[in-house]
Amino acid sequence: MKVLIEKGKAKEAYELGNQHPELMGDTLFDYYYGVAAVDSGRISLGVLSLERVLLVDPNNDLVRLELARAYFALGEYQRAKEEFEEVKKRQPPAGVVATVNTYLDAIKEKEGRYKPVYGAYIELGAGYNSNVNTAAAINNIILPYWGPVFLSPTALPQHSVFSYGSVGANAVVPLYTNVSAFVSVNSSQQRYSQISGYNLDVTNATTGVKYADGPNLYKVVAFGSLAKLDQVPVPNTGGGGAEYVRQLTETQSIMLGGGSTRMNYSSQYSAYDSTLNVGTVGYRKAFPTTRWKPVVDVGANYASQINTSNRPDLARHIGGGTLQLSVVPTDKWGVTLGVGYARSNYQAPDIVYQQGRSDNLLSGNGVLQYKLTKELSARLEATYYNNSSNLPLYSYQQWTGALKLRYDWSSN
Repeated sequence: MKVLIEKGKAKEAYELGNQHPELMGDTLFDYYYGVAAVDSGRISLGVLSLERVLLVDPNNDLVRLELARAYFALGEYQRAKEEFEEVKKRQPPAGVVATVNTYLDAIKEKEGRYKPVYGAYIELGAGYNSNVNTAAAINNIILPYWGPVFLSPTALPQHSVFSYGSVGANAVVPLYTNVSAFVSVNSSQQRYSQISGYNLDVTNATTGVKYADGPNLYKVVAFGSLAKLDQVPVPNTGGGGAEYVRQLTETQSIMLGGGSTRMNYSSQYSAYDSTLNVGTVGYRKAFPTTRWKPVVDVGANYASQINTSNRPDLARHIGGGTLQLSVVPTDKWGVTLGVGYARSNYQAPDIVYQQGRSDNLLSGNGVLQYKLTKELSARLEATYYNNSSNLPLYSYQQWTGALKLRYDWSSN
């Protein structure tokens, strides 16, 4: 029976076991008979056989893992979850942990389809910004007809440490079979201590409906935000979009998405009002059995920003892409590294330079996370931006670093 199972011939192994009922009760026979029964579709018989083995040998993680898998196949997700978590507590090899985590994630998703799930978080932190006002490192520009123009000291890059705070809540509520509604809200504040005029307050809200159909996931969303910055114009936004995710295999998926966002500035900056239309594609590949369980995400996007205040010099086409790598060195540590590129071509000559403008934005980010407890985690974050423009006034570099402490609560 063992040899047949290893060759993927579970049905033959099960039939062979049926020819020897006198061996029922022998732990080794019951184990292989149970595995063969589960893998050949006789799940209930397999559960009975594996439960007999576990009663005799309760410390056998291999038996417990197979029993958990059988409970999962029967749809008894709570019992499966308990057995998987018991295996995980015993610190098995990394490959086993990866398999257990895959099942636990699947259980979480399936349970979410049938009962409401709620969550909330609070996050506090502090950091440093090398260029709060995203200014170019130049003290003069040369303008048509005017010649050299010297900039005031406040127009140069301003740096500062800052404090950060954020709170949020979310909910997923099943509506019908495989259909659920979701909503999330959050609010954040960022306060600078060495420079005035750039304190930022943002409140975001997102809601929508998602439908799961086997390997296909469909989402329709609506979103909005209210933003306030002391001195520099930032928009209030509202819009919607749709997303489609196809699970190609257990470890690969693709994503297609699109949406439109309306950006409205305060009255004195209404010239910046615009509509941003975005299309994006993505690919994800996970390596759950590889050391550190890496996950790679690749994305490409195209956007058109249409100015609605008759200012074509503020309208642009944007194209770019992203690459992100996430790894989990241990159950407590997580690392994410990402890079991005965006090319912006403006649709009319710049009002200051009287010539066309093209920008190339390179970005990088890194997150190091450590889970202090199941709910409490600490994160070290870093971001870098380098915008090069054919018009020197719009070129800048900026990097930020922050240390944050986050508490997450979930009803699941």
